[in-house]
Amino acid sequence: MKYALPALCFAMLFCSSCEVKVNTGDDDKTKPAASTGSNSKIRNNIDVKSSGGLKVEQAFLLFEDGSLVPADNKIKVNQKVNLRLIIKGFKEENGKVYFGASEKITTNEGGVIVDVPDLFIDYEKDGVTPEQASYITLMATITEVDKLFDYFLVSFRVWDKKANGEITGSYKLYL
Repeated sequence: MKYALPALCFAMLFCSSCEVKVNTGDDDKTKPAASTGSNSKIRNNIDVKSSGGLKVEQAFLLFEDGSLVPADNKIKVNQKVNLRLIIKGFKEENGKVYFGASEKITTNEGGVIVDVPDLFIDYEKDGVTPEQASYITLMATITEVDKLFDYFLVSFRVWDKKANGEITGSYKLYL
């Protein structure tokens, strides 16, 4: 079944051209990012939790043209949706940051559409500059539907490969 993300590689390419700001934190408690302070901006009913010093400053959904996805997360088949995460707190080592990101898309019935364990594995050896690590974009596209589902659940995880920082979350897309 071909449902989603034939172009997950986009996430890897986007990271290599992003601007980034890094702030190493020391908060080891898991908590929703929306409660991390008044500067936190979470949209589109994205459920986000952070731990180990990583902090989500913003999380929101964008279409390919850069416009915001409506609050109801309604999309069309073949419409690319980008999850933008603005993150602080990656550990810097020799001027580089090493992180991973996974994404899994399931139907409301539990069927797995896509499950990618590490979208940024190509950067594992050389890392990226701190300027590249703060703005992470993960793309999801529902490319084909052979029956109607109530929603598609997109789950994600971003982690620091040199420290114990982690961000987990999910959001729903509706056709």
